[in-house]
Amino acid sequence: MSETFGPRTMAAIDLLRRTGLGALDIRFQDDHLPIVWIAVGTWQDSKHEAAAGMNPDLAVLRLCETVVDGGQCTHCGKVAGFSADVDHLPGGDFVCWYQWDPELKTFRRGCEGS
Repeated sequence: MSETFGPRTMAAIDLLRRTGLGALDIRFQDDHLPIVWIAVGTWQDSKHEAAAGMNPDLAVLRLCETVVDGGQCTHCGKVAGFSADVDHLPGGDFVCWYQWDPELKTFRRGCEGS
């Protein structure tokens, strides 16, 4: 899978694994144009979540948003949020944002190192 996806998508898959992801299935629907890609995650408690995008990378990133946003950071206790970008995000005092770190090629939580 690492030959197919870039480092940001692989880091997103790693983040999903850190949430307890047991299996990830990436599918596409091509009966009609445009082709739609779907990322389906199965967690160890048999819970399923899905997200779609116009390419497989976007589907995986949206699955991270679906799973992480609104959860709770197990490290600092704040509400968790996910952003695929490195932009400044609102609610820093109340939200622990998981953001892309291009230097380390991972999604780091906002409270990491604090």
